[in-house]
Amino acid sequence: MRDLIDSAVDMIRVSPKQDQEHPFFDRKTGYWFRGVAILMVIVSHYAEWWSWFTPLTGKAEEFRLALTGLGVFGVNIFFFFSGYGLTKAAGDDRIGVQFIVRRIRSVYLPYVVIVGVIWILSDGFGAFSGEDAAGKLLRFLSGFEYWFMAVLFLFYIGFIILWAAFTNRHLRVLFFWIYAAVIIKLLFDRQMQPFWYVSDLAFPLGITAATYESPVRRLVAQIKMSGVFGAAGRLLFVAAAIAFTVWHESYMDKSGMTPEQILWLQMLVTVVWTLQIACIASLIPWHGSVLAGLGRDSLYLYLVHTYIFMRCVNGLGCRMPMRFAIAFAVTVIVAALCRMAVAGLTKLPAFVYRHVGNKGE
Repeated sequence: MRDLIDSAVDMIRVSPKQDQEHPFFDRKTGYWFRGVAILMVIVSHYAEWWSWFTPLTGKAEEFRLALTGLGVFGVNIFFFFSGYGLTKAAGDDRIGVQFIVRRIRSVYLPYVVIVGVIWILSDGFGAFSGEDAAGKLLRFLSGFEYWFMAVLFLFYIGFIILWAAFTNRHLRVLFFWIYAAVIIKLLFDRQMQPFWYVSDLAFPLGITAATYESPVRRLVAQIKMSGVFGAAGRLLFVAAAIAFTVWHESYMDKSGMTPEQILWLQMLVTVVWTLQIACIASLIPWHGSVLAGLGRDSLYLYLVHTYIFMRCVNGLGCRMPMRFAIAFAVTVIVAALCRMAVAGLTKLPAFVYRHVGNKGE
């Protein structure tokens, strides 16, 4: 009996040093799944826009509706790996100014630069003027028009506050779950569209996975040793994840549930789907270069793909599938150029200091 208790305690013991030195998901795996996620988001948007310009009927319309549901599940992946990566980057110590500056350079600066340029290209400098100039500026700075960015910023702010206030891992995780629940409740009560909150639990799940990697790693090692996840088992697991997605979409349309009941079901779906993705990511190596490249540029792809299609490609005279193909190709190119431009912008102050400041001295 004592041996059984000792084994159970060892299974749940957290090893911070081991977790930092041997992360459960390496950077390439994170990029690969972000690549899958951004494809799901873009496809879901294209499927929605299709009906705006070329209405479909019958089976084609059913297929289009199924594709529109992919976006939420893609956002689940984004939030999970964002929470995981943020926790691994922060470590166990209290975060400082340098950590915050890195997050601003990697997430907020690209958003401000790219969306600011898009707004000016769309509406000129009048985009930030007029009677509601202050409101427009606030919506821009908060990411409100790009709902994913607004929710992501809220999570980053909560993360920074909690990781600066506490050093105890368990308290950090506990209070972030409470923080995420409060955000979901506020967004639901304000009657925001469901996509504002249905994926939000994936972020604290990522934080939890990063915090308690040691016991999870031992569990996964035992699963691998059992042989359950051989080639056939892995294929069945992926198929189960896809089947769960399809079932959820069809069930939600016919359930006749109240908004509160639907919210609870959607939260459950988020947890189940995210755990499936986490298991798939941990049991199989995912290092494809194309998807990893898309994942590296996923933030830029998300920010520019709407403008590229709506303002640059949709006016072409070709058929809708060709428009989407052209829009996606252009989006990939523009996103890569934007990433390089923002990277250059972040290095500009140091460049100016080296070549101008030193001369002044």
